[in-house]
Amino acid sequence: MANLAAYRTRIQNSLDDSTSKYSNDIIDEALRKILNEYTRAHPNFSTHEHTVATAGRTQSLSVSDLIAIVLLVHPWNNTLNDPYVYERKDFSMAYIDGSPTLYFMGDDIPQVDEIIYLKYGSKQTIEDLDSAAATTVQDDHEDILVVGAAGQAAMMRASGLNEQWGSRAGEMSALMQWGNSQYGRFLDFLMEIKQEAPIDIFPDNFWNIDEWDK
Repeated sequence: MANLAAYRTRIQNSLDDSTSKYSNDIIDEALRKILNEYTRAHPNFSTHEHTVATAGRTQSLSVSDLIAIVLLVHPWNNTLNDPYVYERKDFSMAYIDGSPTLYFMGDDIPQVDEIIYLKYGSKQTIEDLDSAAATTVQDDHEDILVVGAAGQAAMMRASGLNEQWGSRAGEMSALMQWGNSQYGRFLDFLMEIKQEAPIDIFPDNFWNIDEWDK
């Protein structure tokens, strides 16, 4: 898995930046934007075990990078032959005061010391970018992230050239056009990979719309 230094080198090579026109700050910001968009289309998957400290339907989770829950099991017991037998769908999740919070609608209310197991979509990371400890991006997706980040960096620089005295009239337009085309390739790629990791952000159980909706 490539780290930040490797990504910087590849992005600079894609920009043919032999004279260091693009600072690390610009490249990192471009990569940061691309990584966020990649995450929304193709999140990493993580797990978390929440131990209930206070009984109740509402449970606040200590998970900082949760995007959407794809599996919830309660009560969780990994010693069972099939620990997933208690999968639950009668819950909702919302961010309350910046903290992901569960609310259980069924009769089985979480009790003290019970465990709630979660599988969830989380942020994609690149080692050393924003102090990330590891890279989670798939190896076969690295190329297109480099393309997208190079496009973003080019558009950012083109915007800066617009404010500079003495810049060549056609340089800004050509750079913006090239960057936009690279970014467009990246967006097309995101449309493809969205099919690889679908996330259903709503549980299967819903309230009835009216008395005939059973």
